[in-house]
Amino acid sequence: MKIIKAHYEKFIFATSLFLLGTFFVIEFIFDEDGDSRKNSFGRNDFFEIQASGSEVELSFLSETELMPGNLIFVTLDSGESAQVRIEGALFKRRSDILVYTDDGNKIDGRVSSNQNLILESDWKTQRGALNVETKTGVLPVPYESVQKVAGRGVYTLEAAAASLDWDSATLSVYQPKIYGGMESNQTARVRWQKKSEDMNESIYDTFTPPVIYLIDGRLTTKLPEEPVAEAEKEPFGLLLTDFSQRPYPHMLKRWIGETPYFEDLNTPMAPNSDRNVFNRLEVGKTYRPNTERKPGQPSLIECEKTHPDAKISIEYFIAQQLPTKSGGRMLVGRAMVKDHEMDGKPFEINSLMKEVFAGDYKIKLLFNLAGLEPKEFEFSQDDVSTTFEHESRKYKIENIDLENKSLLISKEATIMQPSEKIILSLPPVDPLR
Repeated sequence: MKIIKAHYEKFIFATSLFLLGTFFVIEFIFDEDGDSRKNSFGRNDFFEIQASGSEVELSFLSETELMPGNLIFVTLDSGESAQVRIEGALFKRRSDILVYTDDGNKIDGRVSSNQNLILESDWKTQRGALNVETKTGVLPVPYESVQKVAGRGVYTLEAAAASLDWDSATLSVYQPKIYGGMESNQTARVRWQKKSEDMNESIYDTFTPPVIYLIDGRLTTKLPEEPVAEAEKEPFGLLLTDFSQRPYPHMLKRWIGETPYFEDLNTPMAPNSDRNVFNRLEVGKTYRPNTERKPGQPSLIECEKTHPDAKISIEYFIAQQLPTKSGGRMLVGRAMVKDHEMDGKPFEINSLMKEVFAGDYKIKLLFNLAGLEPKEFEFSQDDVSTTFEHESRKYKIENIDLENKSLLISKEATIMQPSEKIILSLPPVDPLR
């Protein structure tokens, strides 16, 4: 007790230092690094912003025509505004795009199923071509002739965008107009107008009797209004024209020893070439699309099975002598293939097959309303919840029934028409044809 009294002040000082040090240690341990956090901003319902460190990405919930080099305009709650340049654009594989060319043409199709479409700021001088999957096949479009690409892309913004306060930001793709302040001498413009004299604006003079009508036994000075015809219910406007399996794009064509070679039917060796790429796929290995492929390179490259873009694995291969109808024998290559995108069981591809169907479906819908331009839409079995629009009619795929080959489609209500939901099936086949 005597010791505590003698060193009381030192004891209080040491205790204070200990508590202060503990406070700073706790703050240091639990404080998050601002650059390592990933924030999502969505002040409007048609776009979303993802910020991670010094990188900011912008994605829209509907199709846009933005390209690298375009500007995004940012307005903060404080009233300050800034403009941010788009550095790059990414369109996911198999997503719908509309390519505008310098000669005025429009090419409607999809991004190649093998790789994402990536456009940088120098995309106009990029070598090679943009491969668009159209109804008639893969169409290569040289980058130098591309004017713009419309679709639902992910846009990378310049580094300066990371310094903005996105929590208080509103975006627009057009430059906001800055209005000047109101003129101070507004009252000088107001002039009291002399009240007009009372005028008799009636169609009747003082002693002119009104016209009287007898309608259904009642006297009235007004004729009844013509009945308004109710709007006729509009047809649904969609027809299911095709629901069939899509041929698998990788076909076994040859082999060397115990290593098979597969032809990629969706990837030509070079732009305007009539020969396709061949991929050497070893047994027991997994491959993904080569998103940065150049002419002469394979369309598939090796990866881990856990890779998010893993596409195909060769689980087994053998070359067998099989008898022919003429009594001879033929050497046939047989491979067991696992497609990681389809999440199904492994299936066989052999060198005798001209086409292989692995469960990838092609679904075609035709918009057909009298007096409006028809249009065909193509989807796959993975497009449930997809929305699409034509001639101000908006539709949504609610469900896809592979077993019965039918779709549940909803149609959004308009001012004159109520919402509607029906099941579309293929028309019955005439057995006499």
